[in-house]
Amino acid sequence: MVLFYYDLQNFPITDPINNWPNHLKAERKQSQNEIGKQDLQRIVSFWNPRLAHQSLEERFREGATLWLIRSEGQLAGYGWTLTGHTMRPHYVPLGVNDVHLFDFLVFPEFRGRRINPSLVTHILGQLSREGKTRAYIEVAEWNRTQLTSLNKTGLHFFGVARKMSILGRTFVEWKRDQDNLDQNVEIFPES
Repeated sequence: MVLFYYDLQNFPITDPINNWPNHLKAERKQSQNEIGKQDLQRIVSFWNPRLAHQSLEERFREGATLWLIRSEGQLAGYGWTLTGHTMRPHYVPLGVNDVHLFDFLVFPEFRGRRINPSLVTHILGQLSREGKTRAYIEVAEWNRTQLTSLNKTGLHFFGVARKMSILGRTFVEWKRDQDNLDQNVEIFPES
């Protein structure tokens, strides 16, 4: 996995959220009851509905937030955040005000329209305004589409890691240099 971070205190005052096209709108959901029936159906039917319902319930129970993004009123995608901890063992320990961004999806008919980087940037801006400390997100090294998308957000390269859990303990192997990545994968320059 390729890990990225963003120091939220450094979020630019003139952030891209204010420059969004009028057709995009982001919404924050703290519980399943806040999600409209049609949106919920769209979210859970994309994969396995039974597992998706279980996952939604578990994530909200753990305090996760679901962020929806709409294009011209239609649900175009979503992503999750969780403050202070993660759903599963992570690569780095999170502080109380650190946020984990995870499981972003843009529905196929909306791909290629900068929906994902717009949503990630919106979330980073909102978390910054709320006084959160740092945001983390990880992407599979093979997922060039997501790597390219995140390249448009201002996130910074943190490292490449491989994680294993054995007998309830998590072990992480780190590669800190970008030179070990596949040469065809463009990732963010360190600042």
